[in-house]
Amino acid sequence: MSRHFVPDSPTRFAWQIPAALILAMWASILSTDLYTPSLPDLDDVFGTTDRAVKLTMSVNFIGYAVGPLLVGPLADHFGRRKVLGIGLWLFALASVLCAIAPDIWTLIALRGLQGACGSVASVLCVVLIRDLFRGPEAVKVLSLYGASIGIAPAVGPLLGGIIHVWAGWWANFVLLSFLGIVAAMMVWRLIPEGGGGAPFNVLLSLRRYRRLLRNTVFLRFALAIGATFAGLFAYITVGPYLFIERFGIATEDYGFYYGASVLAYILGATAANRLAHRVSAFGLTKIGAAFGIAGAIVFLGITVAEALTALSMLCAMSLFSLGLGILFAAAPVLMFANVPKALGATAGVLFSIGQSAGAALGAGSVALLHDDRPEILAVVMLGFAAFAAGLVFAGPVIETEQEE
Repeated sequence: MSRHFVPDSPTRFAWQIPAALILAMWASILSTDLYTPSLPDLDDVFGTTDRAVKLTMSVNFIGYAVGPLLVGPLADHFGRRKVLGIGLWLFALASVLCAIAPDIWTLIALRGLQGACGSVASVLCVVLIRDLFRGPEAVKVLSLYGASIGIAPAVGPLLGGIIHVWAGWWANFVLLSFLGIVAAMMVWRLIPEGGGGAPFNVLLSLRRYRRLLRNTVFLRFALAIGATFAGLFAYITVGPYLFIERFGIATEDYGFYYGASVLAYILGATAANRLAHRVSAFGLTKIGAAFGIAGAIVFLGITVAEALTALSMLCAMSLFSLGLGILFAAAPVLMFANVPKALGATAGVLFSIGQSAGAALGAGSVALLHDDRPEILAVVMLGFAAFAAGLVFAGPVIETEQEE
């Protein structure tokens, strides 16, 4: 698979190409949480239960986890631009169909399709940036890309709450469809084709996945990150019900409360970056896991003590998110340092799948429990945080990079 298809005039689209890829990724990220402020109202809209509504979250993440299994082989065979463009068009179609879904079960199925199509951008955008830019340009574009997609989770619920109040829950999916169409057109117009021509070989990808799953260090930290993501997305699924219905927070204001947790995550990632030259990646990973379990314990403590308020819950979740930011910044270093370079791309796809699977497990667990009591959420989060911490503290790890 060729990785050298830099356009003849790389400065011609100096900002348009990153803009196209960032927009594609924004559409993908926003699809997970843009409509979360609408969740408490969907019970009445569709005449259904909280459990069914929450499944629209967990099934979306399942689609997000399954999609990447085919993205790699498809991109190798048909080319990255073509697969990304088609994925965005299908994402736009799935989004508009979500907006007109006649019942909750149709919406659940379409959310799974939307997640699978959205995963195309999550897999291919970074690959395209690395293919299209070199040296200092690559650093600048990746930094801009990282900062931009870091903002998206905070903007989503805030924007979604405003749209819900002004137009209704369905308008959030119309916006996602519009973003997908614009991104698809930009990708088709601006991104040069590259790769393609390789045989469509899913079995080869599966053999690579199997080899990675036998790598105990990779699996250990991938599961730790997945478990922490599970705790986070359990909170994201139940959070709107607690803030809006229990604490009386206005739907359009929910995004501010959710955004505070995102800012804590960014703070944790920034702290990890600043401490990287003084603390080992393993040391930072242990610090992140400790903060995560501390946040979950504080959350459980204030619920048992009947001291739960919107502010106290926000503080506990910010502590949890701070730990996730540190963990997510450091743990992948340990994972990829113990993966042969020949399997780097496959490890990246499997890592993405692990995050999505963790998110699906977290959202699905609270949906199946069918209980919005904060005590249940706190126990679920503590269970996932404890599992992650147990994996991190299970033993030492050698931070050496493998060649093959």
